[in-house]
Amino acid sequence: MLITESVKPLDIRGFDDKFEFVLQTPEWGNLQEDFNSCDRILIVGNGGNLAVADHAAIDIARLTNKSASAPGSGILASSLINDISHDDWVRKWVDISLRGLIKESLQKTLIIGISSAGNSKNICLALDYALDKGLKSALICASQPKIQGKYNKISLNLNEYHTGEVLTLLLFYQLIHGAGFICPSISQASENPEKRIDYSA
Repeated sequence: MLITESVKPLDIRGFDDKFEFVLQTPEWGNLQEDFNSCDRILIVGNGGNLAVADHAAIDIARLTNKSASAPGSGILASSLINDISHDDWVRKWVDISLRGLIKESLQKTLIIGISSAGNSKNICLALDYALDKGLKSALICASQPKIQGKYNKISLNLNEYHTGEVLTLLLFYQLIHGAGFICPSISQASENPEKRIDYSA
């Protein structure tokens, strides 16, 4: 179907401005500093934001020297929700992910939560729990957070779920870039089809 005058394009005006505005905030500066200093990154979210979390964790693990993970398995999530509750399953996943880590490792672990409306109780409880365990903790929120916690809060000041999810994923690439790692280009990959990423670096 072609876009006609009766069908307006999706509203993404100001996307670049929103991105650059977030990068100038002190909250973003704190998140970038925490990301740079940590060896382990945990990322959590619900629904589409969990897909963003999983995507971001995979690329952080691929493109940096950091360990990164997200609870992207529907089997895992539904098991923990059934065993405990929806409000507590993310906190339990964090607890499982921290098993065996010594205090110094906990202090070099960052958990980033993603929320659109800012009222994801399960994410906010997990972030506060992580802080209590000695982790660094932050929330990227499309709108103004509705639940107040002690964690760092980065608000995108948006009103659309789709823009929030796309901008949030882009911000994870900024974290990778801001930590001094390379986000590869498609043209470079096309010119060197036999080249593989060296994960041992």
